[in-house]
Amino acid sequence: MTEQLRVLSEVACGDMVTRYLIDGHQHVEWTVFPVALAQSVVAPPDQVNTFSLIQAKRRQEPYDKNFSNGSTSFNSATARSLTFASQLIVPSSAGVHVTTALVDPDGNRYTQELVWQAAERRLKTWTTFTNQTATPQTLDGLASVCLAGLSPFHAKQKTGDLDLLRLRSKWAMEGRLEQRPIEEYGLEESWKPSGLGLESFGQNGTMPVRRFFPLVGVQDKDQDCLWLVQLAGKASWRLNAARLDDRLVVFGGLPDRDTGAWFREVAPGETIHTPFAYVTCGQGPLLQVSKRLLAPAQASDASVVYNEWATTWGEPTTASINRALPLLAAHRIGTYVIDAGWFRKGSTNFDPQIGDWQVDRDAFPDGLKPVVAAIHHRGMKAGIWFEFENVGPESDRAKDEAVLAKRDGQVVATLKRRFLDMTQPVNRQFLQTRMIDLLKANGFDYLKVDYNDTLGPVIDGTHPGAAALEDQIDATLAVLADVHRQLPGLQIENCSSGGHRLTPAFIENTEFSSFSDAHDTLAIPIVAANELVVIPPAKNLIWCVLHADEDLETLYYHLIATFLGRICLSGDIRDLSAAQWATVDAGIAFYQAHAPLIFNGTAYRLGAPVLSYHDPHGVQVVGFYNGATLADSAEAVVMVWSMAPEAATVVELGLPAGQWQVVARYGSDQLHVDEANLRVTAASAGYHAIALALKRQG
Repeated sequence: MTEQLRVLSEVACGDMVTRYLIDGHQHVEWTVFPVALAQSVVAPPDQVNTFSLIQAKRRQEPYDKNFSNGSTSFNSATARSLTFASQLIVPSSAGVHVTTALVDPDGNRYTQELVWQAAERRLKTWTTFTNQTATPQTLDGLASVCLAGLSPFHAKQKTGDLDLLRLRSKWAMEGRLEQRPIEEYGLEESWKPSGLGLESFGQNGTMPVRRFFPLVGVQDKDQDCLWLVQLAGKASWRLNAARLDDRLVVFGGLPDRDTGAWFREVAPGETIHTPFAYVTCGQGPLLQVSKRLLAPAQASDASVVYNEWATTWGEPTTASINRALPLLAAHRIGTYVIDAGWFRKGSTNFDPQIGDWQVDRDAFPDGLKPVVAAIHHRGMKAGIWFEFENVGPESDRAKDEAVLAKRDGQVVATLKRRFLDMTQPVNRQFLQTRMIDLLKANGFDYLKVDYNDTLGPVIDGTHPGAAALEDQIDATLAVLADVHRQLPGLQIENCSSGGHRLTPAFIENTEFSSFSDAHDTLAIPIVAANELVVIPPAKNLIWCVLHADEDLETLYYHLIATFLGRICLSGDIRDLSAAQWATVDAGIAFYQAHAPLIFNGTAYRLGAPVLSYHDPHGVQVVGFYNGATLADSAEAVVMVWSMAPEAATVVELGLPAGQWQVVARYGSDQLHVDEANLRVTAASAGYHAIALALKRQG
C-alpha cells in the first residue's frame, strides 16, 4: 500500500536542507539535499515503505520479511513500530540542534540528535535509546544514521544515474576509490517491492580502517549531487546501502548482533547513545564535496617532521641522535621523533618487549632528558613513540594477565601482541606513571601513538561483545585527553600500522596522523592523494624515506608526494650527497612557501585511476586552488607525477581558461611544462614529478 508522506519539518543548515517526512501512521523518514537544488525535489509518487530515521532492533522482535535475517536488522519490527512523539528545534547563532523523538509500543524513547554548526558544512548525528519500561531491554541493533529518499530529484529513479562510492584499503595501500553504478550491487527495484537489495560492508575490531574506510557516498550524476556519510570509526562499524522500492537508503554505525556481535542490555531508566556520524551533500567533484566533511585544521606553520624509524630501524641511541642533530638543524627540521626501540632490553627485536616503557640504559646511558635537551638546543621539538594500548609477549606487563583484555576468559593474543584492558583504572594509573609522567619529566613536545594489531570482533567486559570494544576505545581516547590536559601544547600523532585509524574519532582528537606505512614504495603519491577525501592536508604526515643510492629524479618523485600533506622525512640522512641535500632543501622551501594554499585551499585530482599500487603506471595530477571553485581561483599549486606511462603523454593541468603564469617550480627536468597551454608532457619511462605554483594574470 502506497504511503502518503508529508513534510513534518524542514531545517536550514547553511547551504543544506534537512527534511523530515511523516506518513499517516506517524512513521518518520529523513533526508538531506542542497539548498541550490531545493526546487528540483519531488515527492515520491509510489513509495510503498517509510524507512524510519531510527533503525533499531529489540531482541525479542522479528526481523523484516525481505530475506534479510542474518544479513541486516534494517527495517525490523522494532523500526517499523516507531512513531513520532516530538521534535525540538533549537536554533542559535552557533547553528542548530534538532532532537526528533520516537516511541515504540512499550513506551521506550528513541531520539535522532542532529547538530549543525555554522562554521561547518556537515551535519553531526547520533541516536539515543532510553529504556522506559520496568525491565531490562536488549538491543541487537541501533544505527547512528539512516538517510533515506535518495535521490529526491526524480519521480522515478533513472537507470544508471546513481553511483555508490566507497574507499577500499589494505596495509600501505590505503584509500582506493571504488565508484560503480548501484545496479552493479543489485540495488535496483525488483518487479515488486520485495527482497531487500543490500550492499553491506565494514570491519570488526579495533583497527577501523581495514578493507574499507568508514565512509560511503551516493552520487546523482544527472543533478551533480553527492551525498557522503562518514562514521566516527572507533572500533567495529558497518555501512549499508539498501533498496526495496524506488529510492535508496543509506544507514549504518555500529554493526548489529549478526554482522558484528554488537548487542546491549539497557537497564530500566538507562539511556545509551551511538557513536556519531557525519553527513554532507553538495555539488561538484568528490574532493570539493568531501572537504565539507573535514573539520578545519588549525595550521600555524608547515614545519617538517623527522622520524628516525627508517634511519635506525628500531635501534635509536643517544649517539645516533647526537650524530643526526647538527645535520638536521641545518635543514629546516622542526620536530625530531624518536620512534620504536628506545625501551629495548639488550635485544635487537623490540616488538616482543613493548609495554613496560622503561628506557634502555644501554642505548641511553643518561636517560632521555639530555637527549631531549639536545634536540631543543638545536631548535627542534622532541617527540617519542608509544604503543600504549598493547604489550609484547616478553614484557613484564604481559605476565600480569589480570590487566589484559580477554575473550571467554582467555587472554586475547596475536603472535606479537597482547592488549591492555583499557577500562581498568590500574592500567590508567600505569600509563600515567610510565607514559604521561615520562613525557613531563623529560620535556617532550610530541607523542607518536601507534597501534599495530587488533582486538578482534569481541572481548569480555561490562558490556560484552563488540560493545566492549567501544568501551576500550572510549578509554583510549580518555588517555589522549589526559595527555592534552596535563601537557597543554604537546602534539599527538595518530598512527596504526600507518593509516588503520584514519577516522574522525582519532583524527579529530590528535594534531597529526601518519598517512600510511607506505615508506619505500612508488604508491606514496597515490595513497596520499586518496586520503585527501578523509583528512585535511595540514594534519596528514606523508613520509619520504631518503636513500643515498637514489637519483634526484626519484627524490623529486617521493618528496613532492609529501606536499599533499605535511613533510615527514626519514632514511639515510648522514649519507646523502650535497646535491641530494640541496634538492631536499629546495623542496622544503617550495613547500613551505605554498603550504598555506595547500592547507587552506580545495584540492582537485585528474588522471585515470592507477591499477597497480605495487607497480604503478600512469599519470596523476593533484592541485590546490584558493577560490570557492576552481573557475573562481586566482592562485593554484599543481603537482604532476609521471609513473612510467606506456607512452609519452600530454597532461592537462585542469586550470580554467585565462592568463596563468608559473611563479615557482620544483622538480624534474624530464617533464616539459607548456606554460602557454597549461600542459605538461609526461615522460614514457621512469618515475618523475614536478610541482608548479601559478597565478592568474589580470
